[in-house]
Amino acid sequence: MTGQPGLFELPDPHPTPTVRAPHDRGRRGEHWTRTVIADLHVVDRRALLDAAHQRLSDGLTIELGPADPDEDLLDPHEEISTSDAAAVRWWAEPTTGTWPQLAAALRLDAVELDATDEHPHLVRARWSVTVTITDIDLMRTEARGLGDADETFPHLWNRAADPFAPLAGLPGVTWAPVSVEIVRGR
Repeated sequence: MTGQPGLFELPDPHPTPTVRAPHDRGRRGEHWTRTVIADLHVVDRRALLDAAHQRLSDGLTIELGPADPDEDLLDPHEEISTSDAAAVRWWAEPTTGTWPQLAAALRLDAVELDATDEHPHLVRARWSVTVTITDIDLMRTEARGLGDADETFPHLWNRAADPFAPLAGLPGVTWAPVSVEIVRGR
């Protein structure tokens, strides 16, 4: 007999190290967008609506000057009462968990938020936050205790700022994550 393995007795291959593309680690000046989707099941509509009305009433108002009157637009308090999705839109803040914690490492470029009534008592919420990296070394320093500081920027961002933090404390709902996607922009 020979000392060589047979067809079905091949030795295990040597493990290969994971190679990360340098552009996935994040660099100063790069733009990244994180898009998060969650399904919310409304279990107490009154609690949800009251919370949205309270958030709207307590919020900061910025006067931008005279607006064009649009008679088709509802007053925000009226809009909240029209649907669960409207209440979620007025309550949720997509940057929760990111600011001020990461304000020195990232610059906020854009925020989008939408929520739709999928079925009675079911709302699908979707939000996107686009940032520019201003100090990747500071971001890695902040994340040292959270895992591998050499990981990709998407993993680093998710560790440093919970993607679902905007739903924390939202009364009257339970929710389930659908997806989190982070892509590098141009």
